[in-house]
Amino acid sequence: MKRKLIAAAMALATAAGISIVSTPTANAYAYWRNGYFYADTSYSRNVPGVYVKIIGRRDVANQLYHVRVWLYDTKTDGNKAAARIRGWDKQTNKFIEESSLMRTTGAKGSAYGEFTLGTGTADTLILQDCIYGKTCGSNSVAIFRRYAS
Repeated sequence: MKRKLIAAAMALATAAGISIVSTPTANAYAYWRNGYFYADTSYSRNVPGVYVKIIGRRDVANQLYHVRVWLYDTKTDGNKAAARIRGWDKQTNKFIEESSLMRTTGAKGSAYGEFTLGTGTADTLILQDCIYGKTCGSNSVAIFRRYAS
């Protein structure tokens, strides 16, 4: 039943022009509800010890995307958990902005942040979990997509 709900949420997200960039595990989610987009990074190949959840809302008139980020560091160590959101431009075929990056202190716990990102030139906004200054997960979640593909 849980897999059917995930599949339905992914189909709804795809129909709305948002999709998962890579294949998620059964407990990852990405869906639209009442004008808000909900996603997390509980997918395979994420960074161990880091977990990110977001709620996003698009402001079409002002070409902005407002996002609330909850960053969880699941263990105390020398690594600082981080969440990164980058904008991708199809025309230049490269990342054009990295305007939101947050991190924890390295202790087990959580952090919260709110960001406003421009969508005037970015075709897609991509969320990744990371270890600050070291690595990011090889999988990511598209939290905004201008054009359905």
